[in-house]
Amino acid sequence: MKKHLLALALIAATGAAQAGNAIIDSFDLGDQTIELDAANPTGSNTNSYRTLSSTLLSSSAPVSSSAAVSFGILDITNGGGEDSTVTVQWNVGALSIPTGATDIGFLFKILESDGNPTDVAFSLNGTPIFSSAIPGNTTNADVSFTLADPSLITSGGLLELVINGASGWDLSLDAFGVSWTDPVVPTNPIPEPASMALIGLGALGLAAVRRRK
Repeated sequence: MKKHLLALALIAATGAAQAGNAIIDSFDLGDQTIELDAANPTGSNTNSYRTLSSTLLSSSAPVSSSAAVSFGILDITNGGGEDSTVTVQWNVGALSIPTGATDIGFLFKILESDGNPTDVAFSLNGTPIFSSAIPGNTTNADVSFTLADPSLITSGGLLELVINGASGWDLSLDAFGVSWTDPVVPTNPIPEPASMALIGLGALGLAAVRRRK
């Protein structure tokens, strides 16, 4: 499936070209797979891009819970009687968000979720910064969450995303990042024709005075 670029999603969502974004993870690199079962209820995998972890909270045989990054997608599946918590961690640098930017928040490209709502919670360096829910049956959609205090994410550090849902929840993400609306830069107003005419007459008057002298 062709990846949907966050920048285009932002412009389409805001209806304006003055939108900025910083992609945290496009899931294009660093493939990972975690398979859980009754004998292995927890799993973790770390590479240079992220740490992916999963913990089985409840299950009924046969167990078929998994979390994987492959082909540019973070794909999480749980069997009908299973519930798991999936955690993704990134070491992020300071974000270059322009001073005066507004509507700063997280943006997901969600390929598909099942009928279960999914809870998401973010923390930076162990400090909770945001939590919300992705509605069930969300398909091929850009979902954004505005931060009440965006200063919490600008310094960088260990960013953690914890995902959980009702028993049997499934979720596929295509990309994840931070979005904002750029500050409006004031421009010099273009003089109206009448104003230009007055300026011209004034210049002519000054020239006439100089000639008389």
